[in-house]
Amino acid sequence: MRITKLETYFLTARLPKPMRASTATISQVSEVIVRLTTDSGLTGIGQGHGPFLLVDGPAGLKPVNEVMQKVSLLVLGQDPFNTELVWQDLLALTHATVRGIPAITGQKRPLMTAMSAIDLALWDIKGKTVERPVHALLGGALRDKVPAYVTGFYYRDGERPDDVVREAASYMAQGYRYLKVKVGGLTPEADAERVGLIRRTVGDDVAIMLDANQGWDLATALRAAQLFERHNIYWLEDPMPWYDERHALQRLKAATAIPIAAGEGEYTPFGLRTLVVEGLVDYLIVDATWAGGLTTWQKVSAVAELHHIPLAAHHDPQVHVHALAASPTGFILESFADPDRDPLWFELFDERPEIVDGYMSVPQAPGFGLELREATLEKYGVKIG
Repeated sequence: MRITKLETYFLTARLPKPMRASTATISQVSEVIVRLTTDSGLTGIGQGHGPFLLVDGPAGLKPVNEVMQKVSLLVLGQDPFNTELVWQDLLALTHATVRGIPAITGQKRPLMTAMSAIDLALWDIKGKTVERPVHALLGGALRDKVPAYVTGFYYRDGERPDDVVREAASYMAQGYRYLKVKVGGLTPEADAERVGLIRRTVGDDVAIMLDANQGWDLATALRAAQLFERHNIYWLEDPMPWYDERHALQRLKAATAIPIAAGEGEYTPFGLRTLVVEGLVDYLIVDATWAGGLTTWQKVSAVAELHHIPLAAHHDPQVHVHALAASPTGFILESFADPDRDPLWFELFDERPEIVDGYMSVPQAPGFGLELREATLEKYGVKIG
């Protein structure tokens, strides 16, 4: 069996109302979809993300298109079970010429996004070929359902305390018991007041995670952590920027009782490894859709297990539920609860795993168990290859 066709779709959905995190305003959500076809007729679906996808229009599309055109030569004709070979070839392109294809040194992030989507599509084909779910290929499911957290509480223009209370109550009504709250967009004092309001609304039995999206310097993070400690915080995520993250995380982790989570922004297994082996995190967050697919997840999962670090997943729960189910220290995934915030999640697939009482059941269909809704591709997508 060989790969005979690689199709790429770039999907963008505008949000009804912009939402803010600490360092960015989100007015759209985007996704790169790769569909691989084999000479046996089987197809595989993969998804990819990257920060460049936040750019509107052709400027966001261009780097993906350029990279996909180049890397397709390393994918077409391959046996889809050679996931490690394809992964190694694509990673090598970040610094070297591979089989006559020049290195893509200036576009590492788009390359890793392309690599992620391709890798996931290969895993999907492998599962469909042997008629088993992807988690079976990763060693088998260790659990039949995975707890989910909902990311919300983005900053919105004109927000009032009653709006925050209603949002918290809506998540509780949907059965969630893990809530992730955006921080870093206000002063630490104002953020702490907002978090305190959420804590009073949901009670003490609900876990509250905080996500600063790398919006603080170290001094501000230290002050904020001190203010947040009284609210029984489950974890504090991505507090500081990438450029001094290792040193700053070490100092913050030593100064606060709040567990530290990071890793979402890392886009190679080597960066994720560093967070674990240097003891910089209490929870490691991995996103297979922009860090190199499930092949990266496999490598990182082993490191996390050997260092007794719990694994959490960012974005695309329909993919990560397989990875978490098969990971010894995997324990929670990100979920979507608002169609206005994540329309692609709610519209892209004919069927998708549902969240029931705050848990996602582990799928049993072959591959990822997903089929694209063609109408959604036409509504939001541009085909680029």
